[in-house]
Amino acid sequence: PKNAMGIANPKDGDNYIGISTHLVASRDGRGYITAPLDGFLEKDKMYCLSYSISLADAAKYATNNLGFHFSKKEVFEDKEYILKNDVVLPLNNKAQTKMDGWEDLCVVFTAVGFEKYVTIGNFFSGSRTVTEKMDKPEEFTGDQVQLGYYFMDDISLVQVDRESDCTCEDEDEIEGPRIIFSKSSALKNNASLAEKVKASTVFFYSNEDDLVGATKRELDGLYELLEANPAVRITVNGHMDEMEVEKSKQYDVFKDISKSRAENVKQYLVDKGVTSSRIMTKSFKADQPATQMKTPLSLAKNRRVTFEVR
Repeated sequence: PKNAMGIANPKDGDNYIGISTHLVASRDGRGYITAPLDGFLEKDKMYCLSYSISLADAAKYATNNLGFHFSKKEVFEDKEYILKNDVVLPLNNKAQTKMDGWEDLCVVFTAVGFEKYVTIGNFFSGSRTVTEKMDKPEEFTGDQVQLGYYFMDDISLVQVDRESDCTCEDEDEIEGPRIIFSKSSALKNNASLAEKVKASTVFFYSNEDDLVGATKRELDGLYELLEANPAVRITVNGHMDEMEVEKSKQYDVFKDISKSRAENVKQYLVDKGVTSSRIMTKSFKADQPATQMKTPLSLAKNRRVTFEVR
């Protein structure tokens, strides 16, 4: 349990792995771990990916974006950073600051069908990674290192029939109002522009239309697509979940929240430099749900803005 980066008892078994997610000086790059799966994942089947992480005592930074990239072949890239769009991120993709013990994380995703290998690491650029400076634990006598570094253990990948079969947090926390869904679909390497635009879906907290950090980072990626393809026009579709619709019947302030979500997304892209005439907005309330399930996570999946090329 004791190593150069700190002390942590394994969550399960006798060992755990360590991985760097952020370095102030990029000369050494980041750390990535690749392993084969037992077999190919089944197309269109849902899988629950769960794991536990603990921020190392010596780490000066906590980060988000510790994700999983599934591929048909092993990933070999002679680069400081491996940047990928098709990354599975945890539902709670915030800067993970827990040093004392383990933080349990999970996400449900749908397999494309070619997945044979998994690579673990931070696949996002520094500008799209949230970092938080940490104080050194009093009981740790070593020196802090100018990087983000996590211990990782108890990684599990199992097929599930329902999203509700994949749980990793306390029940009270799951059912609380502050839940925002984290996108987890994987894009094929040869995805078309329309598919990339469609995959840029962003999500919202219940009864809110504010753009949070993860939303803005996703929209930054969409902006790059639009900037590189100036002839493309898109439609921005705002959506609500059923509980929000019911609440809007009682309180007028929530009545047009699907519309305001779409408008806020459009304004963000316009402020970045996209011409307003290239973006049309529509509001669907809860008429086009992503899922018919009524679990808290499913409702969070319906609170979204989607995109399509027109």
